[in-house]
Amino acid sequence: MRSAALEMLPLEIQRIIFSGLDYQALISLSATNRFYNQTIDPQAMADPLDKLQFVMRAAKDFPQHRPSEKGQDYHPGNFECYVCFRVRSPDCFDVLQAQYAYVDRLGHVVRDREPTRLDTLVPLRRFCIECGVRSGLHVPSDCLTTKTGRDLWVCRCWRVWPKPGVLRCPDCSGDCPLRPRKKLGVDKLPPSPPPLPQPSVSYAAAPRLSSA
Repeated sequence: MRSAALEMLPLEIQRIIFSGLDYQALISLSATNRFYNQTIDPQAMADPLDKLQFVMRAAKDFPQHRPSEKGQDYHPGNFECYVCFRVRSPDCFDVLQAQYAYVDRLGHVVRDREPTRLDTLVPLRRFCIECGVRSGLHVPSDCLTTKTGRDLWVCRCWRVWPKPGVLRCPDCSGDCPLRPRKKLGVDKLPPSPPPLPQPSVSYAAAPRLSSA
């Protein structure tokens, strides 16, 4: 069915049709025209497992995403982000991306303090810089290096700028940090937990039995 004919159907019928489409089909349809770009949100409408499988397959099997080397020009290939489920340029990824993060009981990334036993260590799959900033894995004063060797920094207004090209944010006048922010709850392997305190129990002396 052509997209023009699909647009003529009632919205309820369109929603039923959309619900049967996989992630790849939703992406293709959303790129058809302005109407479907505003109507279809592949991220929200697709099944999470389907998004995962598609982005892994796209990064591996689609020719435009593979590494290539022509003469002295080398392209490392594109990489998949497991947060937004997009395959993106290597310039969108931090080469020293955190592999672990601690999250608190509310699901927030621990960044402003040392993690405690109440926090949970979670492994991180690959995520792009944009998603890292949005989720709090990259925060103001972080300094990043992309997989293409470009240096970036995160401003206090959460904008990401190249350095040394932009050392003062044109939006909020924040300055590039002289040194990277110390990482606390992100990218720290779990330390060996200290032994649990033993309960202090006082044992009363057994009563001495007197012979009759």
